Amino acid sequence: MLQTLPLVLYIIMIELTIGSVSVLVFLDWRNEVKRGFLVSYAFIYLALAGLTYLFQQNFATGELLNTYRSLDHSWTGWQTLPLLLFFVLLIPYTLFLLLDKKAGVDGKVEYEKAEDEAQKEGKPVPRRSILRGLRLLSGVATVIAGLVTLLVLGMIFRPLAGSIAGGAFTVAGFYAAAFALGGVMTAMWLGHWYLVTPALSERPLLFSTSVVLLAIIAQIIFLPLTGPTTSHANQASSSQPAVVASTPTPAPTQASSSQVKPAGQPVITPLDTGAISLLRILVSFVLPLILGGLSWKLVRDRSFQSATGMLYLVVVLTLAGEIMARGLFLMGL
Repeated sequence: MLQTLPLVLYIIMIELTIGSVSVLVFLDWRNEVKRGFLVSYAFIYLALAGLTYLFQQNFATGELLNTYRSLDHSWTGWQTLPLLLFFVLLIPYTLFLLLDKKAGVDGKVEYEKAEDEAQKEGKPVPRRSILRGLRLLSGVATVIAGLVTLLVLGMIFRPLAGSIAGGAFTVAGFYAAAFALGGVMTAMWLGHWYLVTPALSERPLLFSTSVVLLAIIAQIIFLPLTGPTTSHANQASSSQPAVVASTPTPAPTQASSSQVKPAGQPVITPLDTGAISLLRILVSFVLPLILGGLSWKLVRDRSFQSATGMLYLVVVLTLAGEIMARGLFLMGL
């Protein structure tokens, strides 16, 4: 698992970044959050996207992925372009957000007032800002590039599934994980924003929390349909010769008298993959669904501070669960 740790972290970073940006653009499209929130976290996600691209260039290039025989090498060379395009398109989107002073819910309220006044006075309805159109256009293009990146990533790791149908659900699982991670991260940040602007409508936080719950439910559906991965079989088969070929070691000399484990004894891991899988189900699905449902109810009741605390826990659980899931997925690769 330590050998595949860079790949695990790379997958987590891609899912987190693309999911977070996608939910942020959706919130911008709905025009229900403050401009300050959109600008602040657009810059944060831009930095995270740049870090993800640098991580890919150092630890998950096509040449490095081609050293793993179980992956689909016909797709490894296509992951850099959409990821770079995702990062590059996020730059103008962030700049348009910064330049458009009428972005967010305040600009929407001003436009609706101007529209009502124009209709009452018989004047032409004012046009929406050109910056808004450019911002949303670049935002949609960024999301599309991110979704293509997830598709390429899923196709690279698709052969690890035990069947063709399992490979399709493996690809879909990358999308579900991205919206679960990114959705809860953006929802948690948005919950903090309600502490500054408590009069804000609960609809954007309710929307982002619903995205998280639907993504977790989709992961639960995809889990049995994906089936066991070939990496588990490779790990089991590779570990078998080590047991057969093990020979008693010679008696320790006086220089090795500080050895704690008796010579020739097998090394036993604290938890097997079955126990880790059950722990992953608890951490990734059961607890996040319970806490996410409580958060959704608290948002409906406009208890934003309590809902934000619940979302904190869901962030930790989903991150920990996804790390375990990807570690198990790539075990023995």
